[in-house]
Amino acid sequence: MISKPLIYRVVLVLIVCFLPLQNVMAQEPIGSEEPAIKVLGKATKNAILLRWGANTPLAWKRANTYGYIVERTTMAVDNEILKEPIVKKLTATPIVPKPMEEWESFVDNNDNAAIAAQAIYGEGFEVEMEEGGNALMTILNQAKVLEQRFSFALFAADQDFEVAEYSGLAYSDTTVKPNEKYLYKVYTAIPEEKMKVKFGGVYLGLNDFRPLPEPQDFVAIFGDKNVMFSWNYDLLKKQYNSYIIERSDDKGATFEKIKTKPIVSLNEKKKKTSGRMLYTDSLPKNNVEYQYRIKGISPFGEVGPASKIVSGFGQKALVHNPAILEAKLDANNTSAKITWEFPDEALETLSHFELNHSNQVKEGYKVAVPDISKNTRSVTYTNLDAINYFTITAIGNDGNKRTSFPQMVQPVDDTPPATPVLLTGTIDSLGVVQLQWKQNTEVDFLGYRVFRANLENEEFTQITFKTIPQSTITDTINLKTLNNKIHYKVQAFDKRYNPSGFSEVLALKKPDIIPPTPPVFESFNADHGVVKLEWTTSSSLDAVKTSVYRKEKGTDTPWELITDVNLPEGGFVDELAVPGVVYLYTLVTVDESGLESEPITPLTISLPDNQPKPGLDKFNALVNRESEQIVITWKYNQPKVLEYILYKGEEETKPTMYKVFGVDTTKFIDKKLTINTTYTYLLQAVFVSGAKSPIKKVEVEY
Repeated sequence: MISKPLIYRVVLVLIVCFLPLQNVMAQEPIGSEEPAIKVLGKATKNAILLRWGANTPLAWKRANTYGYIVERTTMAVDNEILKEPIVKKLTATPIVPKPMEEWESFVDNNDNAAIAAQAIYGEGFEVEMEEGGNALMTILNQAKVLEQRFSFALFAADQDFEVAEYSGLAYSDTTVKPNEKYLYKVYTAIPEEKMKVKFGGVYLGLNDFRPLPEPQDFVAIFGDKNVMFSWNYDLLKKQYNSYIIERSDDKGATFEKIKTKPIVSLNEKKKKTSGRMLYTDSLPKNNVEYQYRIKGISPFGEVGPASKIVSGFGQKALVHNPAILEAKLDANNTSAKITWEFPDEALETLSHFELNHSNQVKEGYKVAVPDISKNTRSVTYTNLDAINYFTITAIGNDGNKRTSFPQMVQPVDDTPPATPVLLTGTIDSLGVVQLQWKQNTEVDFLGYRVFRANLENEEFTQITFKTIPQSTITDTINLKTLNNKIHYKVQAFDKRYNPSGFSEVLALKKPDIIPPTPPVFESFNADHGVVKLEWTTSSSLDAVKTSVYRKEKGTDTPWELITDVNLPEGGFVDELAVPGVVYLYTLVTVDESGLESEPITPLTISLPDNQPKPGLDKFNALVNRESEQIVITWKYNQPKVLEYILYKGEEETKPTMYKVFGVDTTKFIDKKLTINTTYTYLLQAVFVSGAKSPIKKVEVEY
């Protein structure tokens, strides 16, 4: 049995040294997993170290009684897999924690051993009990005690490989060979009827030896008699489970641990951690350089190589702000003197001052005068802008900054900038206007305002909501308005908002996208071989001409442009119309941009053929009594003859239509005759236009 003084000392170690482990103890309920053995392996230069542990408190407790069995299977020799692996049990008897009496001398010099021994053999274990005395509360309290023992026993074993060996949770295999690979299995000797515990294993050989790595990304932030460390824990969490930090105050000649106990992570069971560990050390003195390095401790108790050294010194923090007392404009109107105050008792924390300048009260500050002595309380600044805001920043020895409230200085200025010139622009077919002009070059120049009007003599409207610094602007206008031009002018301002005069007005012609209005037919006349048209012209101001189109009615021929009549003329005489042909006439207005109106409703016009026609060239009737016939012949050399009409009459009767011949017929034989009768024949040519030639007459006695 462990003596009471030892028990008290172990409890004190738990309370004082490992109180921060409350986060470890406040993990999710233990024991909900299927009982199993978890194994870690580590290859050294001449041995293989094994570490294991049960994953539930009850399995751990029973394994302490029945022990663990370690079995090794040789799987490969000289990189070749054995057909018949060699199985060897490394433990003649199950490994259990060493007897209590063997711990007595060990725990005197090792706090981890004291914790492990108390967890395994102690009669009592400090744990906050639930209030109440019923049987259920007693069972719950006993379960919490077992969980506490289990957690602290495994934690202590993780910190020291020798403690793990004493606890029956480690084994060192020194009978290994460099050219072999082994599969190690660790399982409990607990009878299956009491508990089934799944075995654990690991596969490795001596050639898996790797030196421990340096801790990574070790940084330090020095403050007032303290320093905060941060390093990447997540990157090497498989290699290290705790760390030691060492400090040197003699420029790295010697290093000493800053803490007797290793530093462990308290976030192991938390989700979505940052992956970094933090630790704060107090500094004995400010303004003295200290160097630090960190080393990791593996689950096998090995101490890894040191990290890169970080160094620095503590400084008293800067806590006071400067205050500007006065920012006064000098008589020359080109410089200002800024005066401020700062507490004398805070000078020891101060490095220097900086003067900051901006032309805006809340932003845009830049260092105007750097490295001002901490004993200086005023400075003169030249090259003033139209509006100036100043602040004073105190820079502490620790790098912290404290800035005063801003103070404004405004030189006198009533000179306006130059009037903008060379204003030009374009408008595209979508109504997008691009304007540009010559950029002002005044030192205190602020920007421009742009104005627009539909008519030059109407009031202009500002289209810029605030001054713009550039000498270009894009505007958008509506093209579907009655005015065909848009007008612009520009005005410049300096930083005191002194306005220049207006630029000359720029008138831009809008792209024409609106067709002109169509003309309207007033009257027409078709006679004497010509067609005369008259109309009222388009009312559009930009209309330039009227196009006259004609086509034959009832045909598929396209419309023919027969003439363009420039405005203001409103009439046309068509001398090329063919008499007798039925025509359609329509009109289209064309404007300056070439846009055309819709064609108006066509007029249907036919020109009558009332011009006199020449008589027949020849018309004869020859009697042939032997053949009992009269042969009639004729000849007519005129174009566009459609047919010939022959009339016939006897004695005193009026001639009537007798025959109609085609244009190619020039002869007819009449056999319907009566002897001793006088016949009268009339012949007339009919033209395509409907016109007729004069009648030709001939009389014959048969």
